[in-house]
Amino acid sequence: MISPLTLAALLVACSGSSETPDPAAAPATPAPEGPRPDVVLVTLDTTRADRLGAYGYADAKTDWIDAKANAGMRFERAYSVQPLTIPSHSSMMTGLWPWHHGVRSNGDAVLSEDVVTLAERLQAGGWQTAASVAAFVTTRAWGFNQGFDAYFDDIGPTGKDAWHQERPANEVVDDAIGWLSDGADKDQPVFLWVHLYDAHYPYAPPESYREVAPGRPYDGEIAFVDDQLERLDAAMKAQGRDPIYVLIGDHGESLGEHRELTHGVFVYDSTQHIPLIISGPGVSPAVIDQPVSQVDLVPTLLSLLGRPVPDNVDGKVQPGNPHPVWMESFQLTEQFGYAPHLGVVDGDHKLIHKPKPELYDLKADPGERADLAGDQPGTIKQLEGAFDKLSPEMPSGRTQALDPDALAQLEALGYVTASSFDVDFENLPDPADHREVIGKVLQSEMMSSKGKQEEGLALMKEALDEAPDVAPLYTRYARALGSAGKPKEALAVTQKGLARFPQDIDLKLKAAAMLGRQGQDEQSLQLAKDALTVDPDHARAAEFVTGALINLGRIDEMLSFTNLWLEAHPEDTAIAALRGIVLFDSGKLEEGEKMLRRGASASRPREGVCQRLGGMALAAGHPDDAEKWLAREAAAHGRSLRTAQLQLKILLPARRYEEILDIVEPLLEKHGADPELRHAQSIALFQQGRYDEAADAVQAGLAQSPEHPDLLLMLANIQLKQGDEAAAQATKARADAANQARVQAMEAFRAKAKAKAKAPGAP
Repeated sequence: MISPLTLAALLVACSGSSETPDPAAAPATPAPEGPRPDVVLVTLDTTRADRLGAYGYADAKTDWIDAKANAGMRFERAYSVQPLTIPSHSSMMTGLWPWHHGVRSNGDAVLSEDVVTLAERLQAGGWQTAASVAAFVTTRAWGFNQGFDAYFDDIGPTGKDAWHQERPANEVVDDAIGWLSDGADKDQPVFLWVHLYDAHYPYAPPESYREVAPGRPYDGEIAFVDDQLERLDAAMKAQGRDPIYVLIGDHGESLGEHRELTHGVFVYDSTQHIPLIISGPGVSPAVIDQPVSQVDLVPTLLSLLGRPVPDNVDGKVQPGNPHPVWMESFQLTEQFGYAPHLGVVDGDHKLIHKPKPELYDLKADPGERADLAGDQPGTIKQLEGAFDKLSPEMPSGRTQALDPDALAQLEALGYVTASSFDVDFENLPDPADHREVIGKVLQSEMMSSKGKQEEGLALMKEALDEAPDVAPLYTRYARALGSAGKPKEALAVTQKGLARFPQDIDLKLKAAAMLGRQGQDEQSLQLAKDALTVDPDHARAAEFVTGALINLGRIDEMLSFTNLWLEAHPEDTAIAALRGIVLFDSGKLEEGEKMLRRGASASRPREGVCQRLGGMALAAGHPDDAEKWLAREAAAHGRSLRTAQLQLKILLPARRYEEILDIVEPLLEKHGADPELRHAQSIALFQQGRYDEAADAVQAGLAQSPEHPDLLLMLANIQLKQGDEAAAQATKARADAANQARVQAMEAFRAKAKAKAKAPGAP
C-alpha cells in the first residue's frame, strides 16, 4: 500500500515533460521492486459527469460510484480529447495527444504498435493484465489489446451487422470475474480494464432499471452500470483484493444541447466534460477543481503506483501540474465539409478555435450559452497563445486503409468517415453559419434510428436542398436512402452529387459501391478508376478497382494492376490480401502465401487471409501455427463454417472435446445440415459418454445426408455401446458401402482430371 504521504511526495516530484514526446521510445526503466496494488480501470462510454450523484446530480442512482468518489480523488473538471471512442481511448491508454498517437477519428487508423500503452507498461512491471470490452470500437481490431494477457471482446454474432451488437455490462463483468477466478494468479497483482458501453445510444436499460429511472432511460443505463461495478468489486473483495479504481469517461453525451442529439460533432462540455475518479489504497479523499485531460491518466496512475513517469508522454501527474487542455472533433469536416471544432481550456475559459471563434467562461456559464468572443479579445489572445503552445498538427490523409467490412460496421454504429483528411482546414466554412443544416441532418438520423425513416429522409432532403454545395450531404442522403431500402433513389442522389462535384472521390466510391452491389461491375470499375485519376495514391479506390476486376473475372488484369500498385505502395496490406486470396484460390500457393502473409501484417487482416494461412499450416503438418492463424481469423471476423471445419481438424485428434462442442453448437443453428459439424459433435458427445445425445446428433446429420459414411460409422459405434449389436453390424455394413462409393467417386474424379490435363490444347 502507498501511504498518503508517499503519494503526496510523488505528485509533487513527478510530471511529464513539456517537450514533444517520442511515442516510439521504450518504456522507462523499471523502478526498484515495491508494492504493486491491484488496479481496475473502468472506462464509462458516453457518460456525462453531471449525470453521476458525486457530481451533483440529485436523481442519480449511482451509489457505488459515488462512494468511490467520496473515498478518493474526484476531478471536477476532467475533459475528453475527442467525443469519439477510438481516439479518446487511444489517448487514455498512451498519455498522448491525438496528433502524437495518430488516431483522429473513428475508423481512420489503428493504434500503432510503435506507441507504448498503459497495459504494456504495467505488464512489464509485473502486473497480470486483462481487458473485457463491450463494443466494436474497443475490440482488438483497433490495437487496444496491446499489453494484455487476456482480451475479452466477443461482441456478438457474425454477419453483416455483427459489430453493431453491444455487450451489456453484466456480460462484460462476467468475463472479468471469470478471468479473476480462473485465469489470474491470486498471489500476483492484476491490472484489469473494463469498458462499459451501456450509456451509448440507443438507451435501452433492463426492464427493472427503467423503473429505477422512469422516463430517463439514459440514467437507467448508468444505474445498471453502477450495480454491475458493485458486483465486480464484490468479486475482487472475495479474492482478498483491494484495488485502486480509476473511473473515467471516454466522452459525454449531448442530450439536445447545441442541437446535438448524441455526440461526435462538437466539443461543447456536454460531450467533453467527463467523470474522473481515482479511489483505493493510498488515495486520500480530495476534490480537484483544476482542468485535467485524459492524457494525464497514464502519468498520474503510474506515479500513484510508484512507477517511473516516462518522458515520452504529453500528460502530467495530477493534481498540481496544470496545463492547457486540448479537445478536437473533425466530424464537422468529415460529415459536412465545415471547419472542425478545435478547443482549448485554460483556467476557467474555453476557446473553440474556428473561423469565428467562440469563448466561454465555464465557471459562470457551464452550459456554454453566452459566447464572450466579441467582448473579451484579450482572453481570446491568451487562449490562442495556449493553442499555439500545444502545437497541434492537423490530420493529413489516412494512416491506414480500412477494409470495407470495418467501414460498414462503423457506419452501422452511426459513425461517418471520409476517405481522406486531405483538406484545406484554413479555408473551410464556419459551422456556426450552418446550424440549421447541421441540426436537420442530426435530427434526420435520429429519426431514422427510431424507425421513422420517411420523416428522417424528408429532413435530410430539406438539408440538402438548403445546402446543395455541401458534397458530403449527397453521400449521407444516399446512405440514408440505401438503409431505407431505396437503392435506385440512393444511386440517383449520388449521381446528382457527381454531376455537381465531378472530382469528389467519396461520391465516386459511394456510387461505385452501390453499382457493385447491383451487379453493375463494369460501371463500378470505371468510377473507381476515375477516382484514381483524381488521386493516384488513393488506397480505397485501388481496393474498389481490384474488387471490381475480381467480380468481372478479369483475373490477369487484376494481378497486373495489383502488382504495379504494390510496387508503388508496398505498405498496402489490403491490396496484398486481395492479391494473395486470388493467387491462393487459383492454386498458386507459393506466391499466394507470400501475399497472404503481407496481408496478415495488418492489425485487422481482410476476411479469409488468416483462414487460408491456417489451412496451409495444417496441411504442412504445423497444427500449433494453424490454430493461431484460425483463432486470429475468428477473432477478427467471427467463426465461419470453413474456419470451424479447419479448427475441428486440429481439435479432434487432440481430443479437446469441450472446445469442439463450444465451436460446433453455435454454428449448428445456421449450418445444421453440415455433416462435418454433426460428425464432430457426435464424436465429442460419444467420448464424454453422452450416447443418447450423440445418437441425436448423428440422426440430425443423417436426415440431411442419409448415406454419409462417417456419420453411419459413428451411429454403428453408438448402437454397439447401447447394446444393439445387430443394428450396429447392419449400420456398419451401410457405412462400408457408402465409404466404398465415396472412394470410387474420388478415383473417377481424379481420372477425369488427369485425362483433361493430357488433352491437346489443355492449359
